[in-house]
Amino acid sequence: MAITTVTTTRPRAGLDLIGRDAERRYLDELLDELPVAGRALLVRGDPGVGKTTLLDYVEQRAVPRYQVYRVRGVETETTLPFAALGELLLPLRQRFSALPRAQRENLETALALGEVVRGGSSVNPYAVCVATLNVLSLAGHDRPLVALVDDLQWVDADSVNVFRFVARRVASDHVAFIGATRRLTEEPRGHAVLDVTGLSERECRLVLDSHGLQVAPGVLDALVGFSRGNPLILLEFACRLSDAQRRGEAPLPASPARGGRAEQGWTSRIRALPVPTQRALVLIAAAREPTVDAVDRALSVCRLAADDLVPAEEARLVRVIGERYELVHPILRSVALGNVPLGVRRQAYRALGEGATGATRAWYLASAVSRPDEDVAVELVRAAQEARQCGSYLAAAQAWRRAAELTPTRSDLTASRLLDAARDAFAGGACDDAARWCEEARTCATDPVLRADIALLHGRALTWMGNVRHAHRLMSTAAEAIAASDAVRAAALAHEAALPAVMHADPAGGIAAARRGMELAGSPGEADRCALFLCQSLALTNRIEEASRELDRAVAAFEGTDPATTGIELTNLAQVCFTLERYDDAQRLLHAVLDGARRSGNPVAYAFAFGVRSELGWWLGQWSAAYADCVEATAKGRALRQRGVVAAGLLMQARFDAARGDHAGCARRAAQAFEFTDFTDVRSMQIYREAALGLDCLSRGAGADAAVHLGHAHEVFVRFGLGNPNITPFAGDAIEAHVRAGNAAAAREILAWLEECADRTGLRWQRAVSARGRALLADDPDEADAAFRAALAVHEQLPTPFDHARTLLCHGEALRRTRQKARSRAPLLAAHRMFSALGAAPWTQRCLAELAASGHQPPRARRAGGLDRLSPQELQVARMVAAGLTNTEVGSALFVSPKTVEAHLTSIYKKLRVPSRTGLTRLVTESGLSD
Repeated sequence: MAITTVTTTRPRAGLDLIGRDAERRYLDELLDELPVAGRALLVRGDPGVGKTTLLDYVEQRAVPRYQVYRVRGVETETTLPFAALGELLLPLRQRFSALPRAQRENLETALALGEVVRGGSSVNPYAVCVATLNVLSLAGHDRPLVALVDDLQWVDADSVNVFRFVARRVASDHVAFIGATRRLTEEPRGHAVLDVTGLSERECRLVLDSHGLQVAPGVLDALVGFSRGNPLILLEFACRLSDAQRRGEAPLPASPARGGRAEQGWTSRIRALPVPTQRALVLIAAAREPTVDAVDRALSVCRLAADDLVPAEEARLVRVIGERYELVHPILRSVALGNVPLGVRRQAYRALGEGATGATRAWYLASAVSRPDEDVAVELVRAAQEARQCGSYLAAAQAWRRAAELTPTRSDLTASRLLDAARDAFAGGACDDAARWCEEARTCATDPVLRADIALLHGRALTWMGNVRHAHRLMSTAAEAIAASDAVRAAALAHEAALPAVMHADPAGGIAAARRGMELAGSPGEADRCALFLCQSLALTNRIEEASRELDRAVAAFEGTDPATTGIELTNLAQVCFTLERYDDAQRLLHAVLDGARRSGNPVAYAFAFGVRSELGWWLGQWSAAYADCVEATAKGRALRQRGVVAAGLLMQARFDAARGDHAGCARRAAQAFEFTDFTDVRSMQIYREAALGLDCLSRGAGADAAVHLGHAHEVFVRFGLGNPNITPFAGDAIEAHVRAGNAAAAREILAWLEECADRTGLRWQRAVSARGRALLADDPDEADAAFRAALAVHEQLPTPFDHARTLLCHGEALRRTRQKARSRAPLLAAHRMFSALGAAPWTQRCLAELAASGHQPPRARRAGGLDRLSPQELQVARMVAAGLTNTEVGSALFVSPKTVEAHLTSIYKKLRVPSRTGLTRLVTESGLSD
């Protein structure tokens, strides 16, 4: 893939950069900062605008101060797994020995440098990402390092994923990561972008002068306007002009259509070559590894000779560097291939394939055939299997897909290969490709078992994409179709159909699917595992006693399983646990999941587990840690392309923002969540969003606005047939909002509904909040006081300080309004302490205002101390260090380098004034946040 790797020891000579003053200043600053902090930069621009020249400038300026490693993508090699990554890291292989064993094994297997990872399992691509970051960090620690990647748009997909991962995480390392690519429609996240545009008229004149091309002023104006300052187009067009045209004495040729300007000059030069030279040039353009030996062999097969390339060398279209042929510009590749008939291209691929092996041979042959060919398809299957074992799932998916296209008849074999393509696409995070290929496989599959397997994967892909209604219908229908002949597959389809139903806020559909799965299960153990989906669905309703029984059954079924492989299931169980107010069980399960993920080095379960632990932390009042968890969940969800996890994490952050008084943050994150997920499909998100926005309005004292949002949350909740208000805590907020907005009738309506829910579920939080609602609506002060006392008695049984403090505040307000100022101070002071500990600033201010009105001197503002001083990621580092993890293990868990962990620890020690890991562990443990 990457045609060259350069580890420079001295600057390239002769680089004379014209113009680009702003770009050079920016790049100089980046390099000057490298001994202090790492940077990542994406250089974008049209073909020929000068991106490669800017990378040359960086390389020249970086040497000899820094290490420089450079690779370049090649258009013909986008299917070779981890090709560019291998080219970048091979010169640093001596650093691999310092990696943790799991990372080293995964990286070496991915790069085909070692044996298969332990246990014979496939490579974990995320372990490869972390290992790459650590290799670059280790190398940069000794001497700052610059990694340059040219033509990023032609780098293989697996390497691109790793490069993106690294680029977002080099800030604490002495590493500069700079990629150059053609213009992208999607704005990159997490790193800076340098857009390269055309040169000015004066700079264009200097470019032409430097190549001995003198043109008249009027001609220069035309060339600049036509090329838009693109130096490649400028030079190519100017070189084609006659002397008379350059002097302005003859008309200029017609300008080519927009989009073909950069290619037209190259096309003319290629067509001026002898026909044998054009065909020889095609071999270099088509070659994945254009070594002299490989090209010479292919020339011989095509009855050509090396001498046929001499005219191309004389025309400065191709050159020999070391033992390789190289086109002078990447654009030449597509121009050379497009300049000859299809038959000539296919002959070139066949000739190159005769001397190649493995995946390279398979792809050459696949490019050479025009119709289905089973022999070539079989070679592609072998290439796909090798890529899968190396963890290059996206490359494997493409090989399976092409093998399916070349299968002679549309049959079950075609469908099976498409299913394998979809499996690897799904494993690589390309859910859209997986769903599309499953749909295609379904149209040509006839075997019922194969159709069932296709439906199961298709449903999973659709679920991750957020298309949950379709996923539920698809898997439910497929389960019934296979039930008579294969109960095991039918059970798997049926009970998995419950998950998208839960996400769609359809408890009836989830319960029916889970029960059907249990009916079809082939053994008691399988049925017990199906209880997971049943208790999830029941927990959405008011059938809590039944949900709790199924939860016990599911927990027992997963007891003793390896959390590294059942992390998603255990996290789902933890979520059900705290919905049913079994907080200790939830903590135990989440601890097992996160510990298992750390031990295995598998981060896939991290995002979901962090998100669920964040929600648990909301209830338990561990807000600083919980906020850090939802920030981490959102970041990991983005890295793992888990759109639903990202949306849930953003809405959880919005809830914290609302309670803490960050109005802008709440609005921003609620809007971002809407962009990530279709709320008409993942309907539960509608409730979470309205609940967060309603709490934000209530925190700001905007009762009427809060009533609108929370009233909508209640209406949606009831309409969807949900019956457990513990799913998201909006009910108490809705009652208070309507009371403060003067809508007593609406408040009573919601209170009646909440009391009915509390009676049916028996859950304590609902009893406490409904009692508070009765107090707020009571006309008689004694009745209100009794209701407040009843609410507080239930709160004492729950570890939920935010709602406890809310009830204390409301009680204190009611007492002060009835002129019981002395009695009001105790609940107000208690509420103030709780709100202050949570960091709920607007609610703390309400307490202070009430205390002042009661004639009590407001308590001094509590100075932020302890773990509250830490940023979200610093808090995560502190918790993991307290759990006994090394810097390298913490880095693996948080997707950062050990150097970044070290930087965080330095900041943590300074903020908390602790001298060591021992002191930090003691502080975390005393705060109740130890994992």
